[in-house]
Amino acid sequence: MARILNEILKFSVLQVLYLYNYSIKVMKKITIAIDGFSSCGKSTMAKDLAREIGYIYIDSGAMYRAVTLYSIENDIFQGDRIDVEKLKSLIKDIHISFRLNPETGRPDTYLNGVNVENKIRTMEVSSRVSPIATLDFVREAMVAQQQEMGKAKGIVMDGRDIGTTVFPDAGLKIFETATPEIRAQRRYDELKAKGEEASFDEILENVKQRDYIDQNRKVSPLRKASDALLLDNSHLSISQQKEWLAEQFERVIKEKN
Repeated sequence: MARILNEILKFSVLQVLYLYNYSIKVMKKITIAIDGFSSCGKSTMAKDLAREIGYIYIDSGAMYRAVTLYSIENDIFQGDRIDVEKLKSLIKDIHISFRLNPETGRPDTYLNGVNVENKIRTMEVSSRVSPIATLDFVREAMVAQQQEMGKAKGIVMDGRDIGTTVFPDAGLKIFETATPEIRAQRRYDELKAKGEEASFDEILENVKQRDYIDQNRKVSPLRKASDALLLDNSHLSISQQKEWLAEQFERVIKEKN
């Protein structure tokens, strides 16, 4: 009988140790916030990092595109004018989620349970997303949903206000920047590679305008969080950036364990 009790006790202790070790592994996951100016390569960095460390990548920009698509499909746009009151009354009915696409290895965007990944990338949506994204009640609703997604940790999100507004307690915050000229050149090269006509001067002016708008909007303006690490990638290759980011992630994980 004593031997049986000892075996039961040993098994119980092993169970406790297993659960303890499992909880430690779960606790190791953190939230990673990557903010910065347009055309800095934030999304590429965030997607690559999430894939390499087994985290979920959340495209905050896709969420505003999904709201824009909803607005188009529900006659909230009256020409170029937005029926703000109508959208405000319906915002509670807009639910956005992300599910991993096994074919692409990246998450697709779902609007109220329907896959809209392709629809939100159309020019019709792209041309109308900016005025939607500036509405304070829209940003508040999206931030609330983003914060809900982040409760379980293990996510990487990029945007303009992730480390300051959405996840102020993120375990790792990165603020990415580069000179306007470098960013304009990157966008110019990208367009030319696609065979599209492009003017460097026009692109540079657009970059500067977006910087001004992002930094001066009333709700959640773009700014570096006081505890964010600054990454100026003006003269860094993608591989150098990935190496630097991997080092920061490993350092933070070690510190938290």
